[in-house]
Amino acid sequence: MSISHTLGVLDLVRDGEVSITQQLVNHVARLVDDGTLEPGSKLPATRALAAEASINHLTAVRVYRRLAELGYVAAVVGRGTFVRRSVPVAAAADADDDDWQLGMLAPRTLSYADEMLADTLHAPYREDVIALASGFPSPDLCPARELAQIAAELARQNPRAVTDYLAVEGLPELRERLAEMGRAAGYAQSPDEILVTTGARQALDLVARAVLSPGDVAVVESPTFAGTLASLQATGARVLALAVDAEGPDIAALERILARHDVKLVAVQASCQNPTGADLSPRRRDRLLELARTRGFLILDDGVYATIRYEGPALPCLRAAAPSHVIYVDSLSKTIGGGLRVGWIAAGGPVLDRLVQLKLDADIHTAALPQHLGARYLSGDRHERLLKRVIPIYRSRRDALLAALDRHLSDAATWTVPSGGHHVWLTLHEPIDERALYAEALRAGVSFLPGGAIQAEKTSRTSMRLSFGLLDPAVHDEAARRLAAALREVRRRDRGRGRATGALS
Repeated sequence: MSISHTLGVLDLVRDGEVSITQQLVNHVARLVDDGTLEPGSKLPATRALAAEASINHLTAVRVYRRLAELGYVAAVVGRGTFVRRSVPVAAAADADDDDWQLGMLAPRTLSYADEMLADTLHAPYREDVIALASGFPSPDLCPARELAQIAAELARQNPRAVTDYLAVEGLPELRERLAEMGRAAGYAQSPDEILVTTGARQALDLVARAVLSPGDVAVVESPTFAGTLASLQATGARVLALAVDAEGPDIAALERILARHDVKLVAVQASCQNPTGADLSPRRRDRLLELARTRGFLILDDGVYATIRYEGPALPCLRAAAPSHVIYVDSLSKTIGGGLRVGWIAAGGPVLDRLVQLKLDADIHTAALPQHLGARYLSGDRHERLLKRVIPIYRSRRDALLAALDRHLSDAATWTVPSGGHHVWLTLHEPIDERALYAEALRAGVSFLPGGAIQAEKTSRTSMRLSFGLLDPAVHDEAARRLAAALREVRRRDRGRGRATGALS
């Protein structure tokens, strides 16, 4: 039986706001709701759906998984996927069936960004894919042995250290070490300004919730870190975009926004921006701080990559010049290890009090053992020695990726040369369907983070984040070759459909 006979015409909008996955989910759900697909109807196999809809097989799998979560379909091993014979709530009589929960949970539509981020988090664990999508630090460069030794010492010397509750603000010794770093970098003078968080991701979420309410206006760099964008949007605030160039976010564009809107928060990464690797220039820094003082908004400065610097001198944190207007966020994830989940916020005044209360409401305090590990590791010069050891290695990986892109994609794209961090931001000369390119890249054995997942606005350009920190230099040439091959294949298919072709077609 054909796809069209079962599911009708699949009229998909490839560049719309609703993801392809959600469009297909909505389409099948409507067919079930209006009775076109009757209970017990067998759906096409996922590979048949993928071929008919010109989508990645993984996307087809996600469609059926989501339909199952919503209670529309059920998979029968060895037979296929079928429309359910009863609505989810009717299954509540079966104590082992939890589908009844779907009737009381508020619906949540997965965005395109949600889907892409979920895929990229799994990419490093796929043996058949070279992972340019993940910004994880290299496990081989994290001080795992030293941390294990510190953990053993803690267990011997003070076993209760890992079981006792801590103050919501964090372990005093850790806050003191972070304040020492803050005095050198410019983000804090006192431990009283430090709130320890469960990674920078929680820190960003707490700041967004502390400052923003539905209907407020926030401004964010675009492209940016996906977590920042997600937290800002989750507050119900209107999130406006600032383009990023070699001097960082466009502050002139911010001035134009301020002329029309009452902005409460501006989120930036002033050093080694993710994903472009750019620094906010001194001229733009000064103007941003002046605007914050005169217009009365807060600046969220994410410094997670600031210490992974390859070119140029480190610039003082924005908070050094305007402590009451800047909230600084950082973590140990990109140097010591992401699995520790140790981050922090530096702030002052009423906003810090609100952040502490939100942290208390969320999880009381960050886990004790990681805080003790962080405090001891940051004592002395361990962290400085670690940076001196790993930065040249990450720089060589950056240079290897840049050279590989020059060999394989120089006719098709431009890209940034990051002053720090783990990413290169690449933009194609001619636009292409990035979903199709992403799917083809996975088939070719390479992953990337599509630009649409980390931009606050729609754009006609096709961009992607390529992360080099996980991979040895020898792997980057093959990764770029596979990416170029995927691009050529999508261009070839577009030419066959009569669409415009690009430089590699």
